[in-house]
Amino acid sequence: MSSVQEMVRPGEPLDLYYYSAETSKKAAFATTQNTKYVQNFSNTSGGSSTFIFPPQCGLQDVVVSMSFAGLGASAELAKLALPSGWGYLAIKSCSFRYAGTSQFTITGDQLLQNALRDQTSRASCDDLLNLGGNYASGTDLQNTQVANIVLRLPHASASGVNKSLPFPTDCLTQQCQLIVELNPPASIWTNVSTILASPTQLASASFQAQQIMFNNMGDALARRVDLSTKAYAFPCEFVQQKVTIDLVNNTNPQPVVLTGFRAGSVKSIQMWLSDNSDLVTSSSGSATGYNANKWYAPSSVEMLYAGEVYARYNNGVGQLFNLINGNKSSAFDMAVVEVGAGGTLNPPSPFLSQWLELPFAQPLVDDDAHYILMHGKMITNGIINLNNLVVPYVSTGTGAGWTLNISYIYSSTVLFSQGSCDFVF
Repeated sequence: MSSVQEMVRPGEPLDLYYYSAETSKKAAFATTQNTKYVQNFSNTSGGSSTFIFPPQCGLQDVVVSMSFAGLGASAELAKLALPSGWGYLAIKSCSFRYAGTSQFTITGDQLLQNALRDQTSRASCDDLLNLGGNYASGTDLQNTQVANIVLRLPHASASGVNKSLPFPTDCLTQQCQLIVELNPPASIWTNVSTILASPTQLASASFQAQQIMFNNMGDALARRVDLSTKAYAFPCEFVQQKVTIDLVNNTNPQPVVLTGFRAGSVKSIQMWLSDNSDLVTSSSGSATGYNANKWYAPSSVEMLYAGEVYARYNNGVGQLFNLINGNKSSAFDMAVVEVGAGGTLNPPSPFLSQWLELPFAQPLVDDDAHYILMHGKMITNGIINLNNLVVPYVSTGTGAGWTLNISYIYSSTVLFSQGSCDFVF
C-alpha cells in the first residue's frame, strides 16, 4: 500500500536492499596511480624554479617538499623560530599555464587558503598546516625541519572528498608549466640572536606529481574521439591573484571598494585580515615574531553589488553562516611565535586563525560538488562595495596597521580541443 508521501513526493523508486545498477557504479577504464615524477628546484635560496609536466597522462596533485638542515648545538637556538606552516610562507608566488592557456599567478597564502577550503573538518585543516611545516625553536632546530605543501591549483582539489578527476594531459600536445618563486629563506624566520644568522638557503626543495595512468592507452579520449572537431569540458574552480588593500588602523566601520574582476561568474569572495605587526621578520622590539599565517576575520562587513546587499555579517555572524553553509568553520589552529623582553623568545601561544567567505552562489556540499555547476554572480561593472568593515582591534607595535587580503573565486571550465586547452568563464 502506498503512503501519501510516496504519492506526492517526486522521484524514482530506489532499491536500498539489493545492489542494482542505480546503487552500484564502476570505473569505465582501468587506471593506476603513481608518484614517481619528482623534479628538484633549480634555486633553493630564493628566486624561481620551473616544473614541466609533459602531455602524457592524468595530472592530479602537485606537492612541494622542502627542508632546512639541522643547526649546530647552541644556546642561541632558543632565539630562533620557524612559524607554523612555514612551507607556505616560503612561497612568494606560484604561476601556472596549462598548454595554450594564459599564465596565471597566485600567492603562497592563497595556496594555503585554497587547500584549507577543500578540507572537510577543522582537524584536517590543522593537519594540513602542520604538514606544511611545524613550529620549531630551540633544540628542535638541531633536527632537519621538513615542510610538505600542496599546490592547490584550478585542476586539483586538496582532499580525497570531492576529489577532482585527473587533468587529462593526454588530450594535449603541449606541456603544462608551473613556476614557483621562493621568498628569501631567511625572511621566514624570527631571529632575535645577535650571534646566529638565519639560514639563507633550503637544504632541499622539490616538486612531486601524482599521476593517473591508463592501463591501456587505447582508452585515452584522444585515441577514441576526434578532438580536432570536438571538445572535452573539464569543470574547475578558478582563483584570481590576491588583492591587498591597506585599511585605516582603527575600529570604526570603514568602506572598501573591490575592483579588478575579470568577466565571469563569481562564486564567492574570500577575505582575511593581517595585522602588519605580525609580519615583522626579525626584531626584538616587536610584540610578536613573524606570524604571516596569523589571520583574522573582520568583526563586521557588508557586501554590496549594484546597491544590493548580498552578505550582511555583523558581530561575527559570518563565521556561523560559513559553518552552516559548509562542513567546517573557516578557521585553523596554529602556534604563534612570541618575542619577549630582552631579546628572547617566549614559549609559543595557541591562536585560532580565521578567514571569511562572502558567497554569491547557492551553498552546496556534496560528493559531486566539483562537477555540479553552481552559478555565481556575473560582475559587469567590475566594482563590489564592502561597507561597515570593522577590524578586531587597533594594531600596535612595529609596523602597526591592517591589510585586507581578498581572493576572488570563479566558476570555470577548461575546454580541450585540437591539442590545446583554455579557460572558459
